[in-house]
Amino acid sequence: MEIYVVNPGDNVDVIAQKYAVTPEQVIYANQLVYPYALALGQALFIPAGAADETRPGVVSNGYAYTYITPLVLEQTLPYLTELSVFSYGFSTGGYLIPPPQDDLWMTEQARGAGVLPYLTLTPLGPDGRFNNHLISALVNSPQARETLFSQLARVMEQKGYGGLDIDFEYIKAEDRDAFTAFVREAAERMNALGYRVSVALAPKTSAGQKGLLYEGKDYRGLGQAADHVLLMTYEWGYKYGRIRSTAIRFLLICAHIQGATVTNAGF
Repeated sequence: MEIYVVNPGDNVDVIAQKYAVTPEQVIYANQLVYPYALALGQALFIPAGAADETRPGVVSNGYAYTYITPLVLEQTLPYLTELSVFSYGFSTGGYLIPPPQDDLWMTEQARGAGVLPYLTLTPLGPDGRFNNHLISALVNSPQARETLFSQLARVMEQKGYGGLDIDFEYIKAEDRDAFTAFVREAAERMNALGYRVSVALAPKTSAGQKGLLYEGKDYRGLGQAADHVLLMTYEWGYKYGRIRSTAIRFLLICAHIQGATVTNAGF
C-alpha cells in the first residue's frame, strides 16, 4: 500500500502511471466519483502494485465497529497489519461489557487475512460517551482491575484476539499516574499470556498542554509501559480539529517513544 498526496497538475491517469497501477484501481481504492476531480493536498490510497515490491514494511492499524459489513472489512484488511475491533466496555466493578454485535466473525476474518486482531477497551458510559468516572473507578481499585484482567484473558482466548488496545479518553489529571500504572499492569499480564498491548493517545503539541484529552496522560510513562502506542492524529484532521487537511487522516506514522513502537492509521 502507498499513500500519495496530490500535487499541482496531478490527475488519476498521471498518478496511476507513476505507481504502475491502473486508473480504475486508484478510482476504486479511493471511491472517487466521476469526473474524478482531485483537490490539492488530497491523500489517496495507491493499491498494491509494482511500487510496493521495494517498499519497507509498514505497520498499519484500523478501527472497525462490529456492525461493519463483511464486504467492507474484506476490502480493507489487505491494507492493515492490525485490526482494532471497537469496542468492549466495562462497569465500575471491572466487569467486561461486550459490543452490541458479535465480534467473533471479525477476528476470524482478520486472522484469515494475516491481520492481528486487537480487542479495543473503552470507558464508554450508557450514553455512548467516554466516561472518566468509569476510568477513576477502575484504575484506583485493585479488585476491579483483577476482575477486568481475568475476564479479558478469557474473552481474548475465546474470540481469537492477538492484542489489547486501551483507548481511554478524557482521563482526569489526578488519575494520570494511576492510569499509567494500569497500562503497565495490563501489558505485564497480557504479555505473559502472549498478547500485545497498545494504548491510544491524543496528539499533544507540548508536555504542558492543557485540556481533558492531555493532562491525564503521561506520554513518556505510557510509551514505556505499552508495547506500542497509537497517536490519534486524525483528531487534527476532522472538521472540528486544529488542522483540516485530509492528508493527516491517512498519514501512517512510524516512530519510537522510549522503545515503544508508535503507529497511526486514521481509517
